[in-house]
Amino acid sequence: MGKIEIVHEDEVEWRPGSSHRRDGQTIRTHSRFPIAHLDPGPWLGSARYEPHMRVEEHWHPCNEILYITQGELAVGDTVYKAGTALAIEEGTVYGPLTAGPEGAEFLTIRDKHPKGLMKPGDSPGGEAKS
Repeated sequence: MGKIEIVHEDEVEWRPGSSHRRDGQTIRTHSRFPIAHLDPGPWLGSARYEPHMRVEEHWHPCNEILYITQGELAVGDTVYKAGTALAIEEGTVYGPLTAGPEGAEFLTIRDKHPKGLMKPGDSPGGEAKS
């Protein structure tokens, strides 16, 4: 027997994520995760970064694809525009992620439950990739 799960993204509320202060204002990330998933995977979610939001280097204990749908997202020193996909192998340290002046939105597809952000020093993959 098969299974089909149907969810419209508007059925999943945006949740506030990490934040930092810039020029006296708090800016943050927002996520809809998961929008849909099967166990053990894949998992689909989306993220929205307010303008100039920065998320430090990190890694996930899962394979991940980021697909930028709006704005610009810098990974390290390289800026990517909407329409760009990044395939990131499990355990790879990457970042920092920095949204452009208009912010950024992207989809995330993960092969299993991601269990959050992991700090670079705990990575089995070693050095950061940008």
